[in-house]
Amino acid sequence: MTEQMNMTKQSLKSILESLLFVSEKPLTSDNLHEILSEYEKSDIDQTIQTLKTDLETNDRGIYLAEVSNGYQLRTKAENAPWLFKLNKAKPVRLGKATLETLAIVAYRQPVTRPEIDEIRGVYSEHILRTLLKRNLIKILGKREEPGNPLIYGTSQEFLSFFDLKNLSDLPSLREYTELAQESLE
Repeated sequence: MTEQMNMTKQSLKSILESLLFVSEKPLTSDNLHEILSEYEKSDIDQTIQTLKTDLETNDRGIYLAEVSNGYQLRTKAENAPWLFKLNKAKPVRLGKATLETLAIVAYRQPVTRPEIDEIRGVYSEHILRTLLKRNLIKILGKREEPGNPLIYGTSQEFLSFFDLKNLSDLPSLREYTELAQESLE
């Protein structure tokens, strides 16, 4: 490898790290290829993997996460107590009813409020509004039936919040039931 090619790869790594550092949202491969059009797509993808490996193998406070079909630099969970002190913020907590509603949307999507109400046995409009405000769910459209109820599904923010690449990373309902029973015992 020539010195010039090595410099180009080093600068690409530096540029990628800077882009990921300043971005508030995960950057998709398409975003990165659009921004870095002067580089080959294969070089960008390879450098992303190199950066990910470098951050994993070194004792660093950050890692490169694949979330919401993109990449984002994140802080390691074990450093959370100090980060909360810095920001003097409390961790985002979701109540039992909110988590229950969110789980129904995640596993049953597309789903309407009457379907959620039937599963939960209580009216869920307020909780759905809260989840919409937090951008954890989104309105997918309206169902063609009497009353035209809104159809809900999870958002990209949901994937990011729970550190998931896609919905297939959710535990199966069987695993979820087994975990819930273990915690009750």
